[in-house]
Amino acid sequence: MKIVDYLIYILANIIGFGLSILGDKLFYFKVKVLAFIFKIFDRRRKYDCLNNLEFAYNDTLDYRSKKEILNRCYENFAFVLLNSLRLLFMKKEKYLQKFKVHNIEVLEEAISRGNFIILTAHYGDWEGTARFVASNFKDITLSVVGRLTEFKSINSLMEKSRQNFGSKFLDKKGVSKHLVKLLSKPNNAIGLVIDQHISINEGVWVNFFGKDVTHSPIASILSRKYDIPILFVHTTLSIDYSHYDIYFNFLTNAIKTENAKDDINKMTQIQASFTEKIIRQKPDEWFWFHKRFKAKYDDIYKRKPKENM
Repeated sequence: MKIVDYLIYILANIIGFGLSILGDKLFYFKVKVLAFIFKIFDRRRKYDCLNNLEFAYNDTLDYRSKKEILNRCYENFAFVLLNSLRLLFMKKEKYLQKFKVHNIEVLEEAISRGNFIILTAHYGDWEGTARFVASNFKDITLSVVGRLTEFKSINSLMEKSRQNFGSKFLDKKGVSKHLVKLLSKPNNAIGLVIDQHISINEGVWVNFFGKDVTHSPIASILSRKYDIPILFVHTTLSIDYSHYDIYFNFLTNAIKTENAKDDINKMTQIQASFTEKIIRQKPDEWFWFHKRFKAKYDDIYKRKPKENM
């Protein structure tokens, strides 16, 4: 494993440096090549994506629309991977100039009030949201909750990338004690990605695309416990990945009544509904490869899509 880790680390740095000196057009070409390779060899994700689309849209999408969304999903996936390597060497200022900001007053208001939660989804460049916020707002500490990989080299590279932009990473395992410590102090923001399937024991049921799915309640629990607002930040990508639009939206203040369970369910449904809203606006930005409907409709992932692409 140590040898594999060493080779991954060296190769990632070589590729990252090479990508960092490319112009946008050549970088886009590399993205398309990697996306094409993924599509050829990654049949499982291809089927999951198409089954998700058929199920979510109740078979109303035509062949061409599904194909366009599938291809863009692979390209976005390739972009996120290659861009993470490129940013190990690219100048931070050059990268941040690519962002066009919308509704920044939402974030500024939250900062002026104290601690808050930032949610995003696997949508567009989800890693870019944390980079932008941490780099441009030094008055807060942004701590992003995520899962480590089995490779120390990849974890090290991810940590280096995040540190370059000023955000901190919290391992999902045993994160509760860290969150309590952070939110007991001022000027802290907690970053969460909340659009994946979660086990029935850990999640709450919400309505998403007219289906019953499980959803993580962690943002709702933290909001209610510490009386802090929840924001949603998402980034969309231009066709050639040369620039990005980042949107800041206020979701909800803490809902606190005598019925804690009902409060948490309401806040969690707000999150699911907003996620669905932005997906419907631009469905090719979402990461349709996840088995989002698995909790209640696992059978849809055991069949081949109706149309072979």
